[in-house]
Amino acid sequence: MKAAPKGNFATAPFLIGTLLLLCALTFYYFAVLKIDYRESWLLDLGHSDAMEYFAQAKALQKNGYPYLQIGYEKLPSMYPFGYPALMLPWLKILPETDSILAPFRTNQTIGLLLLLATFGFYAYLAMPLTGGFASLLLATLPGFFTFCRSSMSEISALALIVLAFMFAYLGLKEERRWKIYLSAVFFGLSLNIRLQSLFLAPLLLAMALFPAKGMRLRWFLHCLALPVVLVLAASPVLILNTIQFHSPFKTGYDYWVPCLVEEHLLFSLRYIPANIVRLWTELSMRPNIYSVVHIFGTGTCFVPAFILLTCVGLFFIQFSRFAVCAFLAGFSCFAAAVSYKFSRIEVRFYLPLLVLLVTVAVLPVTWAAKNLVAGKRLMAAVAIFVIFAAACLGYPSCSGDETTETDRSQAWDGLHFSAQRVRSSELIAERQFLKLFGDRPGIVLSDIDPAYLNALLPDPFVAAPLDGKQYAGYSKIWHYDRPQAMALLKRDLDQSLPVYALFISQEERNEKAPRLPELDGYEWAAYAQLIQTPSIHSVVSTVPFTMTASPVATPTMTPAPGTYGTYDGQKNVVIVTTTPGAQLSYTMDGSTPTPTHGTITTYNNATIVIPYGTTTLKVMASRSGYTDSPVVSGDYTINGATDAVILKLTPKNR
Repeated sequence: MKAAPKGNFATAPFLIGTLLLLCALTFYYFAVLKIDYRESWLLDLGHSDAMEYFAQAKALQKNGYPYLQIGYEKLPSMYPFGYPALMLPWLKILPETDSILAPFRTNQTIGLLLLLATFGFYAYLAMPLTGGFASLLLATLPGFFTFCRSSMSEISALALIVLAFMFAYLGLKEERRWKIYLSAVFFGLSLNIRLQSLFLAPLLLAMALFPAKGMRLRWFLHCLALPVVLVLAASPVLILNTIQFHSPFKTGYDYWVPCLVEEHLLFSLRYIPANIVRLWTELSMRPNIYSVVHIFGTGTCFVPAFILLTCVGLFFIQFSRFAVCAFLAGFSCFAAAVSYKFSRIEVRFYLPLLVLLVTVAVLPVTWAAKNLVAGKRLMAAVAIFVIFAAACLGYPSCSGDETTETDRSQAWDGLHFSAQRVRSSELIAERQFLKLFGDRPGIVLSDIDPAYLNALLPDPFVAAPLDGKQYAGYSKIWHYDRPQAMALLKRDLDQSLPVYALFISQEERNEKAPRLPELDGYEWAAYAQLIQTPSIHSVVSTVPFTMTASPVATPTMTPAPGTYGTYDGQKNVVIVTTTPGAQLSYTMDGSTPTPTHGTITTYNNATIVIPYGTTTLKVMASRSGYTDSPVVSGDYTINGATDAVILKLTPKNR
């Protein structure tokens, strides 16, 4: 008769934990998986880390070797090839026209697997309820879901680091050395993605703290073998570094930005004060420096409630061998990040530490759940659940790089994240060019990143820069400027191959054509102008409205509606209402926005990207307890955005 309650008690945590996991997965679906990148400006990788990752992945797919192609030269990337290697499955699945989606799909997939692995780890430990809490905390951590929908490498390295911690814990808990060896394998593999993972190396002290049980020699040999396993797992990047840079310990930084390495500028104690201030700015919910976190999210990586819950969790940590290893690894990671040159701009360098702290933050929540069931310490348990709810909601917090409002919910803003529906002008120009020339051979000069173009164009065509403007003054080994550009042109002309120049618009041609190299006896002549049909065209209309006693302040648009010419194919328009706490709703399809219809910004200012063509922008503002503002309507016409212009180098006498 008493067995049934025990069975019910054992089943209830699993059911509740599974329900929490489903909540986490549901949030992840709407905040990450549901994003439509195809019509988004996020595909405009530009001169960025993401572009190099994608170019390496395409090189691996084509030739089995990671490189960046500029002209006919195949050059090393600044970054390791591990993340590009993870893109290969998606490059095989996606059609060639959608291959640019591979970085995003890879991160979305890895983030989903990491959520499932988190729950599975705790379920294996017979702690499914804790696994559910941990999954929900992880899914709603702003830094996590922001980079799961990005094209950066943070999530891929993070997944391997988390697996390394899991198996190190299991190895010490269950006294299974092979699990510690597996932890070293995952840790070594993470170095193939991000070398910064090395700062978590104290985790591998788990082998040294493994109970010897009187067999000192065997214990010593295992301690020696573990670094060997680590080096073997990291050997791909070490071997590639040796091939490319003639030393396993040199990287792409030595090749492209040697001044940072030679003058020891990447890590320094003098960076610590500014980096501490940056962390405090995030914790105190003040506007942050614009960075990659604003591109893929709201600019926030963590919220005060999460840090508070973590601090409470510190009191629940039980001293153990693994706790010693984890603390040393975490401290090493934090010390490295806080002394890193670029941490003043990017809080993302703390992301591994933030995700690992989920295991600490979940401890008091599990304790509170048990006490609520037992009817003990109810006040403390309820207080902890309030903090947990605030951490999951991401409230209070700050969104954006200009707003000072601190009443934002990161979960709400994460669910309402909307990449501006403006197609990448560079991607459009490349596709127009490819459609015109197909597989015919030749060379094209463009200010679009050549590694990006070479990754997308078929092999017979080669892309190179107009000049050395994008590369001047960095590498001491590789140089490119007008003499190198002229040598490329002569090479192709000697082989009777056509030479073209690609501009994304007439305006860009007018601005940048003088930078084209000139050869005696040849001139650049207009070859084609590829007209792109505007993706959005709205019928001009006016919207009547009735003023009431106390409405939300009427939104304003800056710059004012009108006709603008831009070479990058878009125009930024700032919409704002002066009523604090109000939210903006806007449409660009001719429909009338309402508090529940249109793109909702959830705060009182936003920057909208107006695409090529004629667009009718309609904006209204609303706030609970106020009357809705009038609807403001304006017509924007953007010219020359995606009308790619092609010039051809031809003899002057023709």
